[in-house]
Amino acid sequence: MSKANQLLNIEIGTFKRQGKKLILELNHNQFRYDQLTELNELKQADSNFLQLVNVVEQDQKVVLTYTLPDKVRSLKELPHENKAIRSAIAKEIMSQDVVTDSQYHIALNPANLWYYPMQHVWYAYRANELMPYDDKHSNLAKYKALILFCLTGTPYERLLSNPKEALAKHPDEYLQQVAKATSLAELKEVVNSVEDFVSYHEWQVVEHDRQKNKQRLWLSVAGIAIVAVVAIGLVHKNDERKYQSLANQNQAQVTRLRYSGKIQTALNDKKWSEAQEAMKKAGYSSSKQAQTFLKHKQYQQALKVDPSQLNKIVNTAYVNKDSSQVADWQLPTKATSKQKDQLKLEKAIVNYDTNTLNNQLSFTTNADVLLRMGQAFLAHNDTQDAQTVQTKLAGVNSPKAKYLKALLSLNSAKNEVSDAQKKLDDANKIDGSKDKDKDKKVDSAKSDLKNAQSDQSAAQKQVDQAKQKVGD
Repeated sequence: MSKANQLLNIEIGTFKRQGKKLILELNHNQFRYDQLTELNELKQADSNFLQLVNVVEQDQKVVLTYTLPDKVRSLKELPHENKAIRSAIAKEIMSQDVVTDSQYHIALNPANLWYYPMQHVWYAYRANELMPYDDKHSNLAKYKALILFCLTGTPYERLLSNPKEALAKHPDEYLQQVAKATSLAELKEVVNSVEDFVSYHEWQVVEHDRQKNKQRLWLSVAGIAIVAVVAIGLVHKNDERKYQSLANQNQAQVTRLRYSGKIQTALNDKKWSEAQEAMKKAGYSSSKQAQTFLKHKQYQQALKVDPSQLNKIVNTAYVNKDSSQVADWQLPTKATSKQKDQLKLEKAIVNYDTNTLNNQLSFTTNADVLLRMGQAFLAHNDTQDAQTVQTKLAGVNSPKAKYLKALLSLNSAKNEVSDAQKKLDDANKIDGSKDKDKDKKVDSAKSDLKNAQSDQSAAQKQVDQAKQKVGD
């Protein structure tokens, strides 16, 4: 079957590629919406995802149509690439961290991913709570299977249940570490090490084979291009244009390797300006610079280089329990008025400026910001305003609304435990010589406290479950 008409299977259905369109048809009974317009939020543009251009109902099916960028390739073809490209794509997948950053359920099946060497990756299907999605495996299991597929070509479906299957034919130390990773953060570190090792190793091999004079760097660039051309079979002798394109890609890879040591040294020494300058020379985009600073909890530096990532930076600060730092952040002059207004609101949340929070509530549509506002009200025992936020959030983002609702229930349960404990303390203070019913009152208070504690445990469980679906 030609690439123009290839079929690609994921857990919930099959994609059909038709030229620059990617079409997914799913049975209508897999959805839980009342109106099809409830899926329109998936059409919002996101640089990490293919653009969803159309959603229609047709013959008891829901048809989703995506557009494909020029020359994009299905990730299912990645095993045919050379090691440098495979490891670079694996590293990009982990650095994107779309599962954490997105409010949606994202299929990590290779058939749902598209790429272009060396570091461009897009995802197709993402689902809100009204759409079908795979919840049989943890995100860690899915990422392990995806990364091992990228590095070894072992079928993703088999790796989901047994990631060590990839090690039978590829007994590599780094792959062992991938299979044994116990968290996404650990997996990301391992993949970074794999990519750095593979890229540097291939560069060194080519340089050794092509020339011994290290001052003539252009020869090593040409050598890498030749090795890559032979390995991935992109060009023939007369295909000069594709050859030059690949050479340029590998030259960028060499440049990045030249500065990787300087970048890491500057970051380790906390010399942020030097790190930023080295990243610029290495060709890092503003987005990648910001992501690098975020890994080191340098929120202000991340804002400085890419204020458009304000929401992600705030999210990361909250996850790292560094929300108090938000009050001191400053945006660069290039920031837009919208970004400046959002930072003012984020500071109002941290400082619990109730006037600003109440005034801005009706204008706020960002689900993350609304959730933070609701949590701020709840932290100050203002359940009425927290409930108002929850009601609005329900119309913006269902998982986050359910999470805030669960937090409200937990807060109520904690108050009931506190009241029950106070009643038990008061019962224990009763003078038994004056009140013959003291024992009965103490027993009753103990029973009420036990019931309240049981309700609190159930409410906490609901919070934990809701939080997992939010992705925080």
